[in-house]
Amino acid sequence: MTSHSGPPGEQSPHVGSSPRQRPSPKRRRLRAGLIGALCLAALATVAAGLAPWTFSKTALIDAISGEIYGSSGLYVAVKGQTTFSLLPRPRIVVEGVALADPSAFAMLEAERLSGDLRLFPLLTGRIEFGRITLARALVTIDLGKASGAAASRPRAAPTARLGDVSLIDATVRLRDGEKVVSLENLWASLESRGPAAPATLKGAFDWRGERMEGFLWVARPEAIPHGDTTPLSFRLDGPSLTIEAEGMAQSDVKPRFVGRVTASAPSLRQAFAMFDLSPPLPGPFDNFRLAATASLEPDSIQLSQLRFSADNNDFDGAADLRREDDRLNFQAKLSSGNFSLKPMLAYLPSLSNGDGQWSRETFDLPDLSRADVDLRLSAAHARLARLSIDDAEFSLGLRAGRLELALDRAKAYKGSLKARATFAPGAQDAVVDVHASAQTTGVDAGALLWDAIAREDIGGSLDSNVTLDSSGDSMAVLTRELNGRASFTLSQGAIAGVDFERALSRLDKRPLSSAIDIRSGRSSVEKASATIKIVDGVAEFEDGQACGPGFALAFAGSTRVSDRGLALRARAIEADAN
Repeated sequence: MTSHSGPPGEQSPHVGSSPRQRPSPKRRRLRAGLIGALCLAALATVAAGLAPWTFSKTALIDAISGEIYGSSGLYVAVKGQTTFSLLPRPRIVVEGVALADPSAFAMLEAERLSGDLRLFPLLTGRIEFGRITLARALVTIDLGKASGAAASRPRAAPTARLGDVSLIDATVRLRDGEKVVSLENLWASLESRGPAAPATLKGAFDWRGERMEGFLWVARPEAIPHGDTTPLSFRLDGPSLTIEAEGMAQSDVKPRFVGRVTASAPSLRQAFAMFDLSPPLPGPFDNFRLAATASLEPDSIQLSQLRFSADNNDFDGAADLRREDDRLNFQAKLSSGNFSLKPMLAYLPSLSNGDGQWSRETFDLPDLSRADVDLRLSAAHARLARLSIDDAEFSLGLRAGRLELALDRAKAYKGSLKARATFAPGAQDAVVDVHASAQTTGVDAGALLWDAIAREDIGGSLDSNVTLDSSGDSMAVLTRELNGRASFTLSQGAIAGVDFERALSRLDKRPLSSAIDIRSGRSSVEKASATIKIVDGVAEFEDGQACGPGFALAFAGSTRVSDRGLALRARAIEADAN
């Protein structure tokens, strides 16, 4: 049984619901004040987000420096004003900033750094960049300090994620000793989702008057500062040169890349000029294509499984390019099915003038003193103008500016031949010292002369040995200063335009007609030989002999090589035809 106390009809406050009581005036004033304060705080927050805050180089700068150093290992120096705004998105702008590698391998100076901040790390009191943009930056890279940069990198993993980075209107200067290469008007973007995620670098820049586009993909960016290997892809594309590479890269004290490389250029000579280089061989090297397995290091390039083409010539083999004591050392061993020397002829000095005389044009000699070359080439078939040879082995040697070209062996015109020529700098800039030698064994003289000069005045099996020396600054001077010796032996052949046997047989009966008879017809030759001695441009024929059916011939004479003529004196006697 429940009881309660109070006036009749009034319930106890503990039973049922009680009516809502109005707050007291004091409580109402307190609540209104609290709401007003919250509104003012919200307005202040919005205003603070809309209006940038200005900071001195204190805590905010330290936070920015720590973020960049923790993610990239670069030191940061702030030169100008730093501002921070919250809305419409968290953002920091630094006027004047410098970033540097601890070893001074790379340095970047930008007029402005602007960075978007990630919101959630900011709420916890940390600065973490989502994107950084560097405007009007100057990037200087000293390639000579690459090994020091690798050695000074910390082995610890990055402590922060830098995010995406963009360069706008930047200039990059690559320094290698006294040589400086500049990349102008650079626009680049580095996209990364973290040290353990792949990173992509895209960009474009002006180089030597050409607009180049580049692409770099790294599978494991965190491997780069540690010196570990990572898959890498690279592409550089421009009007004069295109290079692609895909393989494994290692950034250590001695950086290295191993993988497949392809390259192409409308003209290799023009592409070399972009690097202040010149091919050591004459020729345009047009329509250049290359594919190889490459091992690349700062001072060396090794190419295996090499295939390349130029001037409609195709080659296979291997090559090795090294830099030793500021000199380039190039070695290659190549093979070709069909090799044409015709494109190289257009780059050789002119041999004659329009008047048919030796050219007096002064040689324009390339500087060959900066590289050493050892090139070996084998060709199943080779052509020099109309001359054709098979199973040929060529070699090119260049050392200390002395160039040696050689045809070490070849089958040609039913016989074999060898040739060698050496060119060395003379006493003056345009002067060249020349030494040349050639040897033929069992060569079909008629077929050789037809392909060489479109005439077939002499036929038979030709054995010859020629040695020449000269010095000068033009072809005309070289012929005037020519010295040397040559010997020729012709077997079972013929001489066109003369008929010694007929003329000698009619000499007693019709002496006046013998002069006409000797200048027509053809003489069979069992054997002919001669020795030529050249001194100061004058060639003397010695011991000239020839014999055939019904005649024996002795001849001699002399001529100036510079006159491009030949005068011989011959004494023919009738011999027993048996």
